[in-house]
Amino acid sequence: MTDVLADIFTDPAFSLTSMIAAINDVDHIPDRAGTLVFAERDVMKGVPTLKVVIERVGEDLKLVATSARGAPAEKVIGDRRSMLELNIPHIQLEDTIQADSIQGVREFGTANQSSTLGSEVRKRLTKIAHRMDYTLEFHRLGALKGVIRDADGSILTDLYEAFGFLNSGGIVGPEVFDFDLDNLASESEDIRVRAQNVVRFMRRNAKTILPKTALPWAFCGDQFFDKLISRSDLKAAWKGTDAAAALLGGNYAFGAFEFGGVIWENYQGSDDASTVAVDPAEARFFWSGAPELYGEYYAPADYIETVNTPGLPRYAKLARDTKFNRFVEIEAQMNPLPICLRPSTLCKGVASAP
Repeated sequence: MTDVLADIFTDPAFSLTSMIAAINDVDHIPDRAGTLVFAERDVMKGVPTLKVVIERVGEDLKLVATSARGAPAEKVIGDRRSMLELNIPHIQLEDTIQADSIQGVREFGTANQSSTLGSEVRKRLTKIAHRMDYTLEFHRLGALKGVIRDADGSILTDLYEAFGFLNSGGIVGPEVFDFDLDNLASESEDIRVRAQNVVRFMRRNAKTILPKTALPWAFCGDQFFDKLISRSDLKAAWKGTDAAAALLGGNYAFGAFEFGGVIWENYQGSDDASTVAVDPAEARFFWSGAPELYGEYYAPADYIETVNTPGLPRYAKLARDTKFNRFVEIEAQMNPLPICLRPSTLCKGVASAP
């Protein structure tokens, strides 16, 4: 075991740099929040600090009154600036490989090849990476809901509170739109009109010129999605089109379609449908294809050699039992903060009023 440990700790494949590359190169568990919003290059940023400071510049557009020629002009008031400071969460996992855990163990997928310490390290890193992917999607989805929570449900970051956003009811939280999906379609309850109201609200609150790639997107819970796709007005809109057979006769579980200028997607979260999930009777609206509305900041690891360096998405390290060489410890961590920089654009749709 001593020789094996000596080999692994002198092997460049298990240096800090190589370990970081290895854990970042593991295939991700499919995630929609990351794919649609936070995986874009302009969104992900490494920072050399444990907090991110966002400078807000308030600018209210007002009409300019006419004045007589030669009269004093209206004074332009300087920009209102404020600083917003947010903590970056630290997420860490550890595992231990005992010498006896690989002694006499057949390598997975082989007939008689013994397991090696290197292969066991990679297997454990893959397992850790999957848990981190799962956790990161939980945080990213929280950012699209406006509230990022910890594993125990406690609030890590409330973006509505941090940015001082109150909905039309004067409450800290998202603007809520009732889609009244339990009623049959009628002129006063048309889903297209309700979708337009949401998009208007999102556009007015973006406070920036949205790129042509920007799309209003809705992650829908199962009940909301099933009621939506069963509506007679939605079916009527597709009647006679080439896509009608697919939409009306196909199975759209965890699928997506466009209607009323919104992409409606039945969000597939965790298998328990509750840990990483959208509430069954809700839809969560956000802008996709607008990277300037989002940021995902990574702080450096708490290692001596990474102090004050730009953070990376993942870190991993090995440490051995220096006394008896009986085990190797694996440590991996990530320090991410995904946020929406315009939480006022994050809206909630409900299937029916409470």
